Amino acid sequence: MNVIGIAIGVTGLLLLGMFMWMLALSVRKKRLDQERKQKEIAYRKAVERNRRQEKEERVMKAEGGHIPTILYLAKEAERSNPKEALYWYTKAAKLDSVNGMYGIVRISNKMKQDVILKEQAKFWQTCIHANEGSLAHQYEMGQALVHGRGTEINEPKGITVLEAAANKNHVESLIFLGDWWSPEQNNDPQMSTAYYRKATELKSNDGRMKLGLNYIHGVGVASSFTTGVYWLERAAEKGYLEAMYKVGEVWIDHKPNGNSISYIWLFLAAQLGYEPARTLRDQVALKIGVDTVVGLQGLSKPMIKKIRENKVSKHSIIKALNRLYKRGIPIPDNEVPKSTTQDQSVASDDSTPLDESEKIAVDVNESSTTSPLDFSQSPMDKSS
Repeated sequence: MNVIGIAIGVTGLLLLGMFMWMLALSVRKKRLDQERKQKEIAYRKAVERNRRQEKEERVMKAEGGHIPTILYLAKEAERSNPKEALYWYTKAAKLDSVNGMYGIVRISNKMKQDVILKEQAKFWQTCIHANEGSLAHQYEMGQALVHGRGTEINEPKGITVLEAAANKNHVESLIFLGDWWSPEQNNDPQMSTAYYRKATELKSNDGRMKLGLNYIHGVGVASSFTTGVYWLERAAEKGYLEAMYKVGEVWIDHKPNGNSISYIWLFLAAQLGYEPARTLRDQVALKIGVDTVVGLQGLSKPMIKKIRENKVSKHSIIKALNRLYKRGIPIPDNEVPKSTTQDQSVASDDSTPLDESEKIAVDVNESSTTSPLDFSQSPMDKSS
């Protein structure tokens, strides 16, 4: 009996020991699990804190203008947050990053319903071509920056872009800069005239016309009516209709034969389709009378034909009008100073035989009376 009781007691103690041992293991396991979880939480927090700190450092670096970091943040955000990506791509593009420009265009293609973004993408597409060396796109980019088309207005940068294109002899950029520095805009007359002169050297009729107007009004140069008229008529005889209109304007009431010369140019412009010239032509006609008008129209017809057929040679109409009206419009030997080989080619390329003006003068004389300055008898009057 005692042996059985002892055995039962020992068994109970063993069971109790095993229970206590298992309980201790369970408590230890729970404590270890809890410690592991706490460590994992602490690790995740540390990683998150490090990531947050790293991102803050990247953002700070990106805001400071570090382009690789900007592009990294943009690419990272592009999948989940296109607006944030667009912000970073735009920042990179403004720092002249081509990858940034491409990023804007790419996001724009995914968000086609956004009209404003579409305009911005168009601007940055232009910038991409400009960065590739296209002078036409540099001109468009400069204009967009100056006027705020598809981007914020940035006049200094726009003018810098246009000057770069102008330095490579891009005519439209030269004309834009000439207008930009005119007294009506930014008031640097000398700069304005210098740009128009360079455009003129590149055979721009718009440049010739505006250079002529600067001479007439004394903008950036000493006022000279004859030099101004020369440049206006150089553009006009090449078929530039606005120049015909402008030269018609400046000849009005200029003694002794200004109204007749004015009518010729305004008649040519009107006949060739420049509508504003019609009204001014009719006003000038009232000053000179019907008979003179009929004579001048007969005189102008051979000029119209040659201009339409693009057969007017250099100075031919200017020389013809000089002979008819005994004008003092100077005709320089060379429009462009021959300082370089390129200048020589420009000057010689536009030169023409001296007898071309003789041909126009003969045509004009055959169409008019034998006394070119007297139109009191029109062809209609003589036939009656």
